Amino acid sequence: MHCKGYCLGTYATALLLTSALTVHCATRAATWISYQSRPDIHAPLLHVSIKDQETVTPGLLFLAPYRTELPGPFIYDMNGELVWSGSSGSTTDLFHDLRVCSYANSDHLCYFRGTQIGGYARGSNIFLNSSYELAATVRSAGNLEMSDMHELKIFEGNKVLITIYQPKQYDLVSYGIPAGTGWVMDGIFQEINITNGEVLFQWASLDHVPPSETYVPLNLNPVVGSGLSNTTPWDYFHINSVDKSDEGDYLISSRHTSSIYKVSGHDGSLIWRLGGKQSSFTLIDYNFSSQHDARFLKMNDTHTVLSFFDNGSDDYRNTSSTSAGMIVSLDHQTNTSIVLKRFEAPGMGLHSSSQGNTQVLPNGNVFIGWGSNASVSEHTADGSVVYFANFQDKNAMNYRAFKGDWKATPSAPPNLFAQASSSNSPVTLWASWNGATEYNSWNFYGSNTESGPMQLLGSAPKQGFQTTFTTPKFYSHAIAEAVAVDGIRVRNTTVAAVKLP
Repeated sequence: MHCKGYCLGTYATALLLTSALTVHCATRAATWISYQSRPDIHAPLLHVSIKDQETVTPGLLFLAPYRTELPGPFIYDMNGELVWSGSSGSTTDLFHDLRVCSYANSDHLCYFRGTQIGGYARGSNIFLNSSYELAATVRSAGNLEMSDMHELKIFEGNKVLITIYQPKQYDLVSYGIPAGTGWVMDGIFQEINITNGEVLFQWASLDHVPPSETYVPLNLNPVVGSGLSNTTPWDYFHINSVDKSDEGDYLISSRHTSSIYKVSGHDGSLIWRLGGKQSSFTLIDYNFSSQHDARFLKMNDTHTVLSFFDNGSDDYRNTSSTSAGMIVSLDHQTNTSIVLKRFEAPGMGLHSSSQGNTQVLPNGNVFIGWGSNASVSEHTADGSVVYFANFQDKNAMNYRAFKGDWKATPSAPPNLFAQASSSNSPVTLWASWNGATEYNSWNFYGSNTESGPMQLLGSAPKQGFQTTFTTPKFYSHAIAEAVAVDGIRVRNTTVAAVKLP
């Protein structure tokens, strides 16, 4: 269960007696963490159960859990410590696809923000610079619905692939829907120039893939839809990823047809299908269904290597008892496909009936987000699990998870909270700097007047998101100063008045 706020009767005690945190509900399992210096942050607790220090890839984790206390984009370190919370404080905002992307010749944070509507969303794609300031916003173009959450692929520094879920009237008489009353969800993607918003390419599923290829019948559930109105269109296709090759062609994953399509970048025609009812390839000793996150890995004249996340089930049609990250090879001479590697969760595996992704890291390791099971894992190329972590909130989900490097110095200053039990006692200081990565210690200063002068009281190494320091005696005011590895003073907090009971 969630701890829906600070527990009455424990807050002051926790502030005085705990060092890094946080207030937990005493009678219920904690699922999120807050901080004395940032009580507005309610970050989902991430539990690390496997970490092979020798083989795991260094880096940060980029996650966007929802169905949590406060959904949001979050960055964690490999120990499960919070680095950055980008939560808006809203319980209804939805965030997806947080990752580092290269835009305008520098690293940015990119993610989707919007509102959930059944199995899709409406919103915008956000680009933040390394100071966490808004650098760009991308939305769908033309007379279409707002951008959907399922894809945010940035490439060539100023281009992005996004998806759109577009209700469209369609003849469904053969499916028992009276003439003129049928509605289908068209799966659309656009390639857009981030700088000027120009649409460089657009593709729509109904132009190339008929509803007869779907595995999900009308009225299967509210997500699939009844096909009777523009608010309940039949989501026969459910586009959930788009990639682009160096040659200019596209790779599309459709969950509801259980097929991966290669699409011509010239005219949008289908070059081939992998899986589904009309597969161009014979799958040898493997199958997949309801998949997500199909990506080009390697290509030549005779073979294509892809990665994707095989859900293996949508809770209605099942092809596997467990989900897995997959790397497969397609032989264009024999029109066959084989599995090169299957990456499963440790133990008995995980069954993720929705969401998920497979990220091949530069060193060859594979990082997997387990979707409806809000967990992440890292595997060596031979499949060995070298890292596993999961959110403590069992209700949480996380559409995609990524691992990478990120350096940031926020434009907002650090935060400091100071409290003492009396004016004759030492003061406990809690300092944090949401999102800052380029410091490793704190200097703490105290004074008995707000205007100073401030006296250096001591230093402390960074202790995760929040660092605690206790003064040798009482001071009425304090400042904390973030210090970089080379000793440069990066930024200081504003003056904090010490709170007394």
